[in-house]
Amino acid sequence: MKWIPRQKIWLTLMIVTNLALWIIPSDVVEKIAREQHVLLGRYSRQHFMWILAMLILTPVSFYVDWSTGDTYKKRWFQVLVTLLILAPVFLLADFLVRSPQSDHYVRDSAAYHRPPNADFTVTFEDKPAAARSYPSNRPGYGTVQCQLHTDSRGYRNQTDNDRYDVVVLGDSFAEGSSVSDEHVWPVQLAKETGLSVYNLGMSGYDPFHYLESLKERGLALQPRFVVCLLYEGNDFRSAKTDAKRHNPSFSKKLGAYFGRSAILNGLENLIINTFGPINSRGTVSGGDVLAWMPLAVPVGENANYYAFAPKQLRDLYESREQFSRDKHWLNPRRQIADMNRLCREAGIEFVLVFAPLKAHVVLPAAADRLEPNQLRSFLKLHYKKDLPEADTFLASLMQNMTARDQVVGEWCERESISYISATESLRLAALEGTQVYYTYDQHWTPDGHAVVSDTVADFLRKRQSRENVGADKG
Repeated sequence: MKWIPRQKIWLTLMIVTNLALWIIPSDVVEKIAREQHVLLGRYSRQHFMWILAMLILTPVSFYVDWSTGDTYKKRWFQVLVTLLILAPVFLLADFLVRSPQSDHYVRDSAAYHRPPNADFTVTFEDKPAAARSYPSNRPGYGTVQCQLHTDSRGYRNQTDNDRYDVVVLGDSFAEGSSVSDEHVWPVQLAKETGLSVYNLGMSGYDPFHYLESLKERGLALQPRFVVCLLYEGNDFRSAKTDAKRHNPSFSKKLGAYFGRSAILNGLENLIINTFGPINSRGTVSGGDVLAWMPLAVPVGENANYYAFAPKQLRDLYESREQFSRDKHWLNPRRQIADMNRLCREAGIEFVLVFAPLKAHVVLPAAADRLEPNQLRSFLKLHYKKDLPEADTFLASLMQNMTARDQVVGEWCERESISYISATESLRLAALEGTQVYYTYDQHWTPDGHAVVSDTVADFLRKRQSRENVGADKG
């Protein structure tokens, strides 16, 4: 058979593309630092999916292109008909395997929630999510059997009353990620104070959702206190992000729908579990930048270990001046002000609790052991701007570490909003040997939840004592 130019060009393009995908590796160090999956020891998940896609596309394209004239048209027709048959079959199968429970969420309003009156059981093991991880993996917190029960409103509560003393707003740090029902700090808070506490926390929430859940459900419970947990990690979002959430594009809706596909997620997990362990213990070129992770706090035989991504250093490197003008603070600040206004109008005291990043808690506890060059190189994996020399960088990082906490606290003082920072209590507990965050997960351990519960309970007891004194004088 004599090849025509079209066939030569297509054959060359297919071969070059396949070779490039196999030969050029992903940035393995960056993926490990961000705790993302690496397949075959050298490819990111997205990179490997392109390899698999090309392995499917190449023989199909050769089958079509390896012909001319009527045969060429016939083969194109065969491929298109096959796709037209397979697409609706997949969509139907995907629809049939979906169930109201499969998503774990009911998205019937801006303040989405979990299925009402449901029970979920999960076994959580504190270990790296990816087979290829830090060069020196350390033991995590261990295994936690997690039981999650939802009430008639679809939130994580054991009681289901019409009124409560305290309503809690927040994200997964309030709802309780990777801990059982009895560990969650709002539950412990109720036991410590004797107050009835209703938890409106929900995984994935941020100040936009806190405000919506307060309006939709929180105010109707007529609490004395609304305690809003503000997470330093991803609660600082711009108005543009919120606008997209109000009116997501068609592509976003489509991506979200297929992102919840049991079939696609099952295939992805199969690929990760099959190809992730292969070459996962091989040498990592440039891996010395990861050698200090996970970080030990405190030092010694009783050390606990904490791992976190470079993004946390990026957030903590922002100065007070930069953060105070940052649109990612100005937008949630407005939403917090709206929550406070609604509470005041209803005669409720609004309380803001600052939940710090894991790095914010543990880095200062190990400041004297940090190697400036290593820390600077670690941040550069996720930071494209110029950084000063290592020693200057470390000094700036430590100086800026409390910037967000301070700026938020000072603003709350000006707005007469009660403010609690959990940073220092978590750090003191970590220094004393309590593992307050999981090693390989960014959330609090059951012990971390207990520390936060103690911190909030101390505030509420003092507030109640003050009210009682005032009532006696009256």
